[in-house]
Amino acid sequence: MKISVVPMSQLLGVVSALRPYLEESAKWSRGRATPEDIVRFLINGQMLLLAVHNDDSVYGHVICEVKAYPQCKMLTVQYCAGEPHHMEFVEDEMYALLDNLATQAGAAGIEFVGRPGWKKSAQSHGYEVQSVTYQKFFEVTK
Repeated sequence: MKISVVPMSQLLGVVSALRPYLEESAKWSRGRATPEDIVRFLINGQMLLLAVHNDDSVYGHVICEVKAYPQCKMLTVQYCAGEPHHMEFVEDEMYALLDNLATQAGAAGIEFVGRPGWKKSAQSHGYEVQSVTYQKFFEVTK
């Protein structure tokens, strides 16, 4: 099992295999993005796709972007979804790859919002838990 950046030339082929995970990411966005929106971000180069895979199958993704703030850039993980318990097989490789991508982009660091279960993994790789995001959504009637 490994995780790697998907080159633009292979994007469309991999995206079809990742469809269930893109749908999961869209679900967690709570209406902020559809799977098609996420694919568009990848195709236009706004975001970068990292795929969790072996030689035969794809098991999940991490999607990130370089976000420019007024005083620095950060590599921001926007979406992450996959088969249960498969990320643990690539955890060390994933964090190292994110570090490398952030460094190459001239980013000051890496940021992501995740479920509470990421705390132990993130802390073991030098991340500090700074805040928790709570959300309230209103049902919109059409």
